[in-house]
Amino acid sequence: AASGHVVAGSQRSLGRVMTGVAVKAGTPHPPIATRDQLADALRAASEVYYPDPQKATAGIHFMNVLKALGLDSHPGLRPFPNGATAMAALAKAPRDDVIGCTQETEINYTEGVALVGSLPKEFELATDYVLGVCTAAAEPGLAQQLADRVVGRASEAVRRQGGFVF
Repeated sequence: AASGHVVAGSQRSLGRVMTGVAVKAGTPHPPIATRDQLADALRAASEVYYPDPQKATAGIHFMNVLKALGLDSHPGLRPFPNGATAMAALAKAPRDDVIGCTQETEINYTEGVALVGSLPKEFELATDYVLGVCTAAAEPGLAQQLADRVVGRASEAVRRQGGFVF
């Protein structure tokens, strides 16, 4: 809005998305509620799948978590360009003792992986996704109607199912 690309006042939250931990579907879910449990789960994994620690918000954050836990040199670290790619690779990993971390929507929307839970409170990262109407929209009225439907009550259950929290 400040740069003039979004209609001022049109911004509305779709909801927040937490950063979570994933495993292959059908495998045991390790406890991750505390710092020590998360560290143990990561140490026990043969590979750790996550988004780019240089460019992706969740990847940058997760690398900071790994550093805080003293696990940033884990031999099984497997960074990928983004969370969706990391989760797709996790789903196809040849071993079952693997784990991953990215935004919970990317975990929930990837077949073959399962959400274990959100990062422990001290490592929590929530991203608020916001929708706004573009000032260059050819049909600003229709764009606003679409925005209203996407962020409205009618889509709330679908967003919640995907991992958005309100």
